[in-house]
Amino acid sequence: MENYTAITLRDLLKWEHLVLGTDIIPKQRVSSLLVGKHASMMRGRGLDFEEVRNYVAGDDIRNIDWKVTARTRRTHTKVFNEEKERPALIVVDQSSYMLMGSQLYLKSVIAAHTAALAAFRTIKKGDRCGGIVFNDHQIDWFAPRRSRQAVLQLLKAVSNQNNELLERQQVTDNSEQLEKTLKRIANYVTHDYIITLISDFSQCSPASFRIIKQLSVHNDVILVHIEDQLDVLTNISDMLITDGDKQLFWRKLKPETIQREKAEEQALKEKLKQIQRRYKTPVLYLNTAQPLEEQMRDIFKSK
Repeated sequence: MENYTAITLRDLLKWEHLVLGTDIIPKQRVSSLLVGKHASMMRGRGLDFEEVRNYVAGDDIRNIDWKVTARTRRTHTKVFNEEKERPALIVVDQSSYMLMGSQLYLKSVIAAHTAALAAFRTIKKGDRCGGIVFNDHQIDWFAPRRSRQAVLQLLKAVSNQNNELLERQQVTDNSEQLEKTLKRIANYVTHDYIITLISDFSQCSPASFRIIKQLSVHNDVILVHIEDQLDVLTNISDMLITDGDKQLFWRKLKPETIQREKAEEQALKEKLKQIQRRYKTPVLYLNTAQPLEEQMRDIFKSK
């Protein structure tokens, strides 16, 4: 029976068999899948420089080697070979802010399943897979490797941190932890990495958004935003909340509190859209109300 509040490594391994029917990386233009009007393909595999040769009519003028052209007074162009693989980093937020869900799943569970989908799809495509799993006090790092064992190590860390969430006694601000994680990535990657960042971004500071923008310049960054109905409390009436043990009666908030919550959520969405428009960065919006398989079919139904 599926667990909606926590996951095990076995739960995540099911994606090894399901992954062939879906893909976290769009193959067609992003505008057909995501919010936003830009038309952008993912960068594709990176290119290795091979040689400089004389320019031939029809060559891409963007590859002209101007230094050689100036020195020889004859137009030369650079020739590239396609790389055989691209390294991928899957960044998974398992902080206390992700221990939240008013529908079917917790955000932390949807995030974990999304990480498994992305990881198995990466090695199926022949690319190297690594990642970072972080919570309020811990950051687990896995350098990209092209093996099933690398994926198992990453998903084991996801499972461990996910189960630790249920033991938390309080919610902790994790904006500093997210920033540390992003700084570590920025210091590690060079260019043409595929970086999948899975979070609700509720604790994403201005500094963190700046690092995401920097990473997007030379890498393919995919932002996966996990949402829940309670992220915006505009229409929430009195209700009873329980964790299976204790109960809390939730009274409808004051109008000013509701407006503040709504403004904060709208500001977050606008920041994500700005990154999407300017850097052609795909943003996937996932919710806690549906199984991930259903959401993926809806997102990629035009494929």
